[in-house]
Amino acid sequence: MEIFECIDTRKTIRKYTDYVPTEDEVKRIINSARFAPSAINMQNWRFIAVLNQDIKHKMAEAISNKYDEITKNLDEATKAQVLSYKGHSTFFENAPVVIVCVETKAPSFMGGVLEQAGYSKEEISRMRPDSYLLSMGGAIENMILSAHALGLSSCWMVAPVLACDEIKNILKLSDNEKITTLLAVGKPYTDNPNKPPKKELDEVMEIIR
Repeated sequence: MEIFECIDTRKTIRKYTDYVPTEDEVKRIINSARFAPSAINMQNWRFIAVLNQDIKHKMAEAISNKYDEITKNLDEATKAQVLSYKGHSTFFENAPVVIVCVETKAPSFMGGVLEQAGYSKEEISRMRPDSYLLSMGGAIENMILSAHALGLSSCWMVAPVLACDEIKNILKLSDNEKITTLLAVGKPYTDNPNKPPKKELDEVMEIIR
C-alpha cells in the first residue's frame, strides 16, 4: 500500500473477525516499531504480543475490577459516565492479538541537567515534554500503519493502563517497566467501517512565511 493511501485510509477498529494474524504478520507489525525514531536512540521499549485467550481474559477482568474500584466512592452521575468507558477498555479480550507496549525506565539527561540547574519540576515539565513517551507514540503509529498495510486493523488503547500494576503482575513485568498502551489487532469485522470526521487542514495548520 502506498504510504499516503495508508495514512489517509487507516481507521480505528474495535470489532474483529475470527482471523488470527500469522506469526509473520505479528513480527512484521512489531518490526515496524523497531524502526521508529527514539529519543537519543535509546530504544527503551518492548512489545509483548498476547494471543493467549486466558491471559487476555485476566487482563480484561483486572481492568473491569479497576473501574469498579475507581467508581466506588463517586456520585452516581459521574460513576455512570466513567463506567460507560468500561466496555471500550476491555473489548480487546475479543481481539485476536493484543500488543502490550512497554517502556523501560531510562534516565533523561537534559531533565537531570535542568534539575541540577535549579528549575522546578513544573518548569522542567513545560520545557521538557516526555521524550520517551513521544518515542513510544512513534513506534505505536508505525505499528498501526503496518497493520493497515497488511489488511488488518487496530485500536490504540490508553484507558486500560488504569490497571497497569495488575497487568504488570499478570505479564510478570519488572519494576522498571511501564505499560503505555495496549494495541488491539485483527481483521476488521466489516469491509467498510465508519470513519469519524477529522478537522479540516486549515483548522489545524498555520504557515508563517
